[in-house]
Amino acid sequence: MTTPRIDKLFEKTKAVCFGRFVMDVPASATVVPGPQAFGGDIQTLEKGSQSIKLLASAKATQLEKIPHEEESGSLLRNSIDGPTPGSRVLQFRATSTATRVMDVWAYLNAPPQAFLYKTGTAPSEGRTLDTEMREITYVATHLRSRDPAEVPADPGVCLDVGFIADDSGKFQEIFGVGLRFAEWPDVSFSVSSNKDADQGESFEARRAEAKRAALLVAPLATLFNQVKTLREGKLKVQQGRGSEALFRHPLSKDDGPGVWHEFLFEYAGKQYDHHNPSWDASLFTGVANNNAGSIPATLTDDEAVALWDRLMASVRLRVPAK
Repeated sequence: MTTPRIDKLFEKTKAVCFGRFVMDVPASATVVPGPQAFGGDIQTLEKGSQSIKLLASAKATQLEKIPHEEESGSLLRNSIDGPTPGSRVLQFRATSTATRVMDVWAYLNAPPQAFLYKTGTAPSEGRTLDTEMREITYVATHLRSRDPAEVPADPGVCLDVGFIADDSGKFQEIFGVGLRFAEWPDVSFSVSSNKDADQGESFEARRAEAKRAALLVAPLATLFNQVKTLREGKLKVQQGRGSEALFRHPLSKDDGPGVWHEFLFEYAGKQYDHHNPSWDASLFTGVANNNAGSIPATLTDDEAVALWDRLMASVRLRVPAK
């Protein structure tokens, strides 16, 4: 499906890389970084390399001021140089009574960028200080900075301004990204992947159960019957076939006349396979104050579907499995 306004929006595009995926989005779209996890959670330090010393020192000072109730000294157990130049690692107890687990924060230098990598021990899962330090060393020595416009050709995962070269698949990988559109501030799109996700019941089974439950309650049944299904079923993507459901809702009586859209997609993938991870996507209209359905949609049904189709058709693995 094509519409004039959506066609114009996509006259100029840019590639957006997240995790092991890349997609083509309108050049005018605002990219909102989502979750970043590669084993541990990863945060981008806004001021890059120059902020490591200050931030690590401030965190260490904060921890040193809190005495531990069971062990001598403070919550801070160790502050050491990281595995790469300019990096720093803090090992500390999360609470004043914790004795079995240790939080480990690594401030990783990847000039001009820098990242905070958060992990921790878990004896019941076999995660010791040694295993976590080996993980940090692996990430640090495979990490580099990346211009947001760069789409690396090698296997690995994209951070918002970084890249971790990797084809091992040995770490949990959770990544996501969101889009907002200056032309239509009420429209939001998001996509996320989770390598180790267990999908459980199928998308269709959960949809059927939600419908059944709604029809058993009169007020919910009334609302459910006002929702129009624009499209529902299988959708082919690069990896295979996923499931989508595209809905148009009426605004609540308190919000006045008008409609809003809720588009959902899930691809189950293969659990633990970094060459075929699961991912999901959603598009909402009528968004205000981060709440969908708060105001009338500025896109028609056809425009919302056209935007969805253009974005979904471009989501692909950056380095497809051979």
